[in-house]
Amino acid sequence: MDPARSSSPNPATLAPLDLHASWARSREFGLRPDDALSDALVSPADLRDRLEANARLLTFSRPVIENLFRQIGCPSSTLLLTDCDGLILSAIGDTGFLDRATRVALCPGAEWSEAAMGTNAIGTALTTRKAVAVEGSQHYLTRNRFLTCVATPIFSPTGGIAGILDISTDARANLSHADALLRTTAECIEHRLIENLGEGFLSLHFHTRPDLLGSPLEGLVLFDEAGRLLASNRAARALLQLHGEFPQGSYPECFTTQWRHLVAWAAFGPLTPFPLRTLHGQTCIARAELLLPRAPHGRRQAKSDEAPGRAEAPPAPDTDPRLGHAGTLVAEWHRNRCAGPLLLCGETGTGKRHLLYQHCRDHGIGMPLLELDGRSLAARAQAGRDELEDALRQTENGLLYLTDVDLLPAEARSRLFEAAGSSHRIVAASRHPLAREAEGNGLDQATLARHGAHIVTLPPLRERTDFAHLVHRFVREACPGRPIRVLPEAIDRLRRYPWPGNISELASRLRLMLALVGDDSTELRPDDIPDELLETAV
Repeated sequence: MDPARSSSPNPATLAPLDLHASWARSREFGLRPDDALSDALVSPADLRDRLEANARLLTFSRPVIENLFRQIGCPSSTLLLTDCDGLILSAIGDTGFLDRATRVALCPGAEWSEAAMGTNAIGTALTTRKAVAVEGSQHYLTRNRFLTCVATPIFSPTGGIAGILDISTDARANLSHADALLRTTAECIEHRLIENLGEGFLSLHFHTRPDLLGSPLEGLVLFDEAGRLLASNRAARALLQLHGEFPQGSYPECFTTQWRHLVAWAAFGPLTPFPLRTLHGQTCIARAELLLPRAPHGRRQAKSDEAPGRAEAPPAPDTDPRLGHAGTLVAEWHRNRCAGPLLLCGETGTGKRHLLYQHCRDHGIGMPLLELDGRSLAARAQAGRDELEDALRQTENGLLYLTDVDLLPAEARSRLFEAAGSSHRIVAASRHPLAREAEGNGLDQATLARHGAHIVTLPPLRERTDFAHLVHRFVREACPGRPIRVLPEAIDRLRRYPWPGNISELASRLRLMLALVGDDSTELRPDDIPDELLETAV
């Protein structure tokens, strides 16, 4: 009798059917369940080559993987990251379990494809291109049956699989909650890989649910100047019905809005959401941004640095000291793990969201971040309350950012603020100043003090001391490689406008002015500023 057939698992315990097919493939590879462990590790030199080849994957996955391990909270387990061939690149976890796992080559340098290890979560996820759980006796090789493993693919920005994310633990452990956490973490890694790809002319963020816009679960695509698709994440591929391992296409094959209109919108207001309809009839909320070129190390920068001697030297970066103080307050709040909620106050466009995201980037904070729109929640009554509760469950040991918190009913605000603490990091934003006492549905200082809130207020643009510096910065960003001298008289004229949209309005209007002056202009003069811009000037 064939030993492989005599050791087949009970079909009642083997689900889904993909695992039956995997056992058949394992036999076809010539493996037998009782095979002894071979010398499965690649050489140290080969492992170094693999690590170098996957440097981007490792760099952008490490912070979120470490946070995932803390969230799963499963003792005697290890969290693994592999390359596109199933070769383990990194392993973190319980020391004792890692020692035991090493005895079956569950460690960096070992290949866990089905051809090498038979049915296992890593290899089967690699073959089927979807999340797989393999429990105990479902493993093809007998020596691996002390394990329970869950794995999910990490998809490359341009198609195919970049790697596999796997959690492995003792066969008796319950990993029923790990599948969703692994998938969310994989999507977060995919999001970061696209954002740091260093290519593209325009990035488009979109989703049918407004509350998911700005989160790792949003659809994200990159297009070149001609509207050809360069990169996409799994959410975008699902929303746009892009099929195949390496999806290709163009903007007109995805959306109904004309390409030139999208480019104009991106140039005018990259942070402003707008409706966008897919070719398949779904209405999405979207944000579009024109991308600057990147330096070789991967960070976007203006190319004006490459043309010394021609441009006027910008003023010293005399950033408004209130911005530095705001950053310090956010850092202090983050270090205090038991702190109450963080409230960011400031008019529309003063940079509340930017301050939070910049802090997370600068300090390597990889915890999952979910963003919700308070205005949308308030408008949907019970559905909004249910969505808030769901968001609190999703962001346990994570970070929840809620905009327009002052529009929420008082009961919902209290529920939100009471959740803030060691297991929830709550950041709320308001576009209105605080009231000394409760006034209708607004926020008041007494309520915030009762919940231990940390309050950070960002000044409006018209009060900032670094106005000229911001003008020079946005001009350089809008015209990379083309030095533009901003005349002092132009800055004086711009100062006269109250800027109700603050930083985001200044950036978008400057892009529009520079587009109107033409590609040959080397100066921004007072008469380049349209009169209609200053109709409401004081």
